[in-house]
Amino acid sequence: MRTLFAFPRVSRLVIFSLLIAAIAVQADTIKKLYAVHVNGKRGFINSRGRIVIPAKFDDVLHFQDGIAPVKVCAKWGYINESGSFIIEPRFDDARNFLVGLGAVKVGERWGFVNTKGEFRIPLRYDFARAFADSGNTPDEKLNTARVKLDGKWVLIDPHGEVFLRPPVDELGPLEEGLAPVKLGGQWGYIDRTGRMVVQPQFEVAKGFGTDYAVVEQKGRWCFIDKKGTFVVPCQFEGADEFTEDGLAPVKLGGKWGYIDRNGKVVIKLQFDGAKPFENGLGEVQSGDGFGYIDKSGKFVWKPSN
Repeated sequence: MRTLFAFPRVSRLVIFSLLIAAIAVQADTIKKLYAVHVNGKRGFINSRGRIVIPAKFDDVLHFQDGIAPVKVCAKWGYINESGSFIIEPRFDDARNFLVGLGAVKVGERWGFVNTKGEFRIPLRYDFARAFADSGNTPDEKLNTARVKLDGKWVLIDPHGEVFLRPPVDELGPLEEGLAPVKLGGQWGYIDRTGRMVVQPQFEVAKGFGTDYAVVEQKGRWCFIDKKGTFVVPCQFEGADEFTEDGLAPVKLGGKWGYIDRNGKVVIKLQFDGAKPFENGLGEVQSGDGFGYIDKSGKFVWKPSN
C-alpha cells in the first residue's frame, strides 16, 4: 500500500521537475547576440565571438525581445535572430521593440508598429523613443514610451494613451519608477505621478539602471541612488549606466574602463570608448575599431571597423 501511495508523489515530483526544466529552456530561447563592425558593415556575433548574422547592414541597433532594427540603403527594417527580415526596410528611422511595439519614423512623424509592420499607434508624434520597463521593480508590468507631441513631452502607454504629461523642458525614459527631466536649465528626477523627487541640480542626468543613475555635476560624472544621494563621487570625465552585470563604464585621464558598484576600477582604464555591459559582454573602442570584452577584460571580439 505504501508503494501505491508513494508512486503518485514521485510522479508529481518528476512532472514538476520537467516543468521547471521546460520553463528554464523557454526563458533561454532569446539568443545573446552582439552587433559588430566588419569592413564598414554591421553584423552580429554570439557570446563566443562567432559571427552568426553576416555583416551586411549599414547600421543596426541591439537585439531586444528577439528583434533588432537594421538599416539598408537609407531605410530601416527589423530582423529576427536568424537574420531574416520580419519587416522589410521602409522606415526613415526605427527604435527597438518592447511589448510587441517598435517606434518608427516616416517622413517627419513617428508612430509604433507591431511585429507584422502594422501601425498600432499612428504616425502623429514629432519624436518618439522605444518603450521602457517603467515599473518600480522588474516584476511590475508597467511600460511607457516618451514622445513629443505639438512640442510637448508626453509619456504614453502601449495603447497610445497618455500616461503622464509633465511640464518640463526635456524628458528622459521612465525607468525603475523615475524619469530624468530638465527644468530651468538643470536636470532632476520625477516619479510616475510627475512629483519631483530629486530636485534639478545636474548638468546631465540619465535613466536609472539597477537602482543607480549616472549624472553630471560641475563637469564631473558620478552616480546617485533613488533618493538623490551620491553613491559614487563626482570624479569621472565621462560615465554611463550600471547594468545587471554590476559594472559601469567610466572615463578618467582620457581613457575608459569599468568600475563596480563601490566605485572601484575593475577593468583597467585603457579604451578610447566603452558602453555598458549587456549579457556578460561590454563593447569597447580602441582607435577606430570596436570590440567586445568579458568581465575579466579579455577580448571576445577584437576591435574592428
